[in-house]
Amino acid sequence: MTLSCLAPAKINRELRVGGLRPDGFHEIWSRMVSIDLSDRLTVAAAERLDFSCDDPDVPDGDDNLVVRAATLLARHAGLQPRARLRLEKKVPMGRGLGGGSADAAATLLLLTRFWGLAQSSASLHGIASELGSDVPFFLTGGEADVTGRGEVVTPLEDRPPAELVLLLPPFALSTAAVYRAYAGRGTLPERLEIEAGPSSRFLGPNDLASAVLEVEGRMEPYLRAAEAVTPDYAISGSGSTIVLHGVPAQAFAASAARHPEMHIVPCRTLTRQQFQRRIHPTEGAS
Repeated sequence: MTLSCLAPAKINRELRVGGLRPDGFHEIWSRMVSIDLSDRLTVAAAERLDFSCDDPDVPDGDDNLVVRAATLLARHAGLQPRARLRLEKKVPMGRGLGGGSADAAATLLLLTRFWGLAQSSASLHGIASELGSDVPFFLTGGEADVTGRGEVVTPLEDRPPAELVLLLPPFALSTAAVYRAYAGRGTLPERLEIEAGPSSRFLGPNDLASAVLEVEGRMEPYLRAAEAVTPDYAISGSGSTIVLHGVPAQAFAASAARHPEMHIVPCRTLTRQQFQRRIHPTEGAS
């Protein structure tokens, strides 16, 4: 039997970041939403755990979240991790789109069915939390408020799909480096209090934006290109993707000419049902 599923990425509509928690993570509040830019993961039978990817820049072994997810799930289930996992990569790495975390969540769901496990949602959520702060969101998808260090996911009512444009500069950013730059700015509140609620715009503030610029000054011309066409734009997560709402991709013809190294990717948000259909394992690889 061969099973496959999609692993949709996310954007941060808004991100607020507080001080360090006792566990070493920052307290966050973020509104995340799934988008239709997706990786594809396929699993088939094998005598051992075997992983491959069509992107040579994707690490393998324990440095890869797919491998770590498969190993951790097998350990929790008390079995040997036997599977051949193939990843087709469309979500760029180090761009604040959660591609690695999405792949990890897809691995948990795919292998739960492939190995015939009786894992509860709570059990999978716990394993996802061990893998990374963003991974639990990708078990739920749609739109959600994410708090704690990222492991507390509160699903929100679906909105109509929104058309977005992603500006992808030709470089990745280290999440750890951006958070270090943010933490180095002085005393931060231990607990976040979001009194005013989310922004009235589709894309609200990102507390990491100034730290992103501090870590990577090359972001500035791309942010200026976004600002030239709409006020409703934001860096997603720790960057480097810049998300724009309410403008067609064609609006960037001039920017594309000036920055041929920048990728412009139209996409749209996914409802929870649309997300679940994509991540649900199906037989056969396509």
